This record gives sequence, structure tokens and C-alpha cells, in this order.
Amino acid sequence: MLRFAEFVRKNYQTIIIATVIVGLLLGLWTSAPGKALQPYSKALTFLMILFISLTITPRQFALVARQPGAVITGLLLNFVYMPLLCWALARLLVRDPQLATGIILVGVVPCAGMAAVWTALLKGDVPLGMAINALTMLLAPFLIPPLMILLAGAGVQVNPWGMFRDLAVILLIPLAFGVGLRWLADRFWNPRPYLPLLPALSALTAVLLMFAVCNVNVPLIRARWSAVPSLLGAVVLIFPLGFLVPHWLGGYAFGWEQRVAVTYSSGMKNLPIAVGLALGGFAKQPLVGLPVALAFILQMLTASTFYRYLNRQTMRPKADRQLVGGEGRGLASGGKRG
Repeated sequence: MLRFAEFVRKNYQTIIIATVIVGLLLGLWTSAPGKALQPYSKALTFLMILFISLTITPRQFALVARQPGAVITGLLLNFVYMPLLCWALARLLVRDPQLATGIILVGVVPCAGMAAVWTALLKGDVPLGMAINALTMLLAPFLIPPLMILLAGAGVQVNPWGMFRDLAVILLIPLAFGVGLRWLADRFWNPRPYLPLLPALSALTAVLLMFAVCNVNVPLIRARWSAVPSLLGAVVLIFPLGFLVPHWLGGYAFGWEQRVAVTYSSGMKNLPIAVGLALGGFAKQPLVGLPVALAFILQMLTASTFYRYLNRQTMRPKADRQLVGGEGRGLASGGKRG
């Protein structure tokens, strides 16, 4: 079981790339498999969130009070900076309103649980990253609908109540159930031997959703091939800017541990939620899901590349790290020096 979880964690980038390639190549022949999965998109998204919610404890929400400056920064990056960044790239580079909406959808979803994995590998503040992740998931149903109306409403039809209802079903309910079940398990049973398996199950459920998006979109891609270069240009820029800008700004406010947590909480977006919304809330506008599918690949490539860069930084002496990017010029409340 642990070997399976470790295999998925180490090879997730390869699994994602292979899934996208298989989905697209199979779509040249038939999109039937993707269409067969599409009606189950909400159920799959529910399971994906439930699996990852079982790794969250109520204590992580309490951590918000200990580091308010870092937590608020993480929330602003997730629900202000990233949505505006994606909106700007879509407006500048993409003309098709459905594709532009998909790019904006990438920016408005909460941060991904995988951010905690990268944060731990880089010796960052894992509890802070988990607290930001949990809080963004809690706030997402209330913030995503107005953000989509504000940033994408002019280009496509957005049903705010329907979107909130979908998010409540696929996000709030499994989140509450998962956190509550984890609390009970910690009190009456020892779930820790099984916890490493849960992110792997969540990740593989996300892969099924991504396969459906890629497979269904192949006929639409062929019909609108001229729009693909500009779409790629926009999506390629999202995650480098999503990592680099927060990391640079974090050097003026946080210690190393906080800086890593805030950076990965900004750059890693919960794209399976975006896929679920694209397949459900925008089912009549199928091209919305295409930018999300491409973002899956580019997010993992950017996260791993940025990890290698920051890993070299962790090998440097503390004094040298403080000179890079202005770290040490100020620390937010509750921060530690790395």
C-alpha cells in the first residue's frame, strides 16, 4: 500500500503527461470514453476531495490565528493575484471566450494539497501550507462564483447559483465529512498507516477527470486549431509567474519556511476542481476544459523545475539565502527564519 502511494507520488508528473497523450490520441479515433466518464464528473470530484480531506485535521484551521499575516497573504495570492493574472493573460492572448474562461478558471480555484508535499521536501512550513490549503477550500464555494462573474461573465454564460451548488456538493460537503471523519478516527482509531494512500487515490481520481477533458476536447481542438498557439502561450506563462512573483515578494516579508509554503500555496492550484466545474457547470461550453487539461501538465513541470531551483537554495548557507531576494528584511507575525 505504501509502495503504491510512493509510486504515484514519484511518478505523478509522468502519469499526468501519459494520461493527456493517451486521451488526445484516443480522441483522434473516438471521444466515447471521455463522454462516458463525463456524467460522473461530480461524483469523481466528490471522491477526490473526500480522499484529500481525510488528511486535514481541525487543528489546521486553528493555525490561522498563529500566523495571520502569512495566511492572509496566501489567501490574497489565491483569490486576488492568481485570478487577475489569469484574467490578464486571457485578455491579452486569447480571443475565444470559452478558452479565456478556462484560463480564468485555473486562477480562481483553491490551492492544491500537493503544495504541502513540495513544501515538506523543501523544509518549508508545512502546517502553514496546510492551513492555507484548508482555508482556500473552505472559502472557494463562496468566492469562485463572484470571481467568475466579474472576470469571465461578459464572455460566457455563468450561473452563479448553479456554480455555488456544484461547489457545495463537490467541495464543502466532502470537506466537512472528511475533516469530521478524520477527527473521529484520530480519537478512536489510528489512521496514520493509511494516510499516505489517500493523496494517491485523490491524484488518480483527478487523472480520470483529466482524461475525460482531453478525450472529449479533441474534435473541438481540430475544429479550432488556429486558437491553440495563443492558448498555449497564455497557459505556459501562468505558473512561472504564479511561483516567481510570490517567491520574490515573500523575500521582503517572510522567513524561508513561510516563504516556501506561501509560494507553493500560490503556484499549485487545485485543477481537478477546475476540471469538475468545466465538465459540470460549463458542460454546454466544452472548450472551457481544454486550458485546464493543458494546465495540469504545465503546473507539474513548473512545480518540479521550481523545486530543483529552491532545493539548491536550501543547500546554501543561511546568510547567503537571506541575501537572495531580500529575505530577512522583515518577518510577518509568527514567522521563523529559515
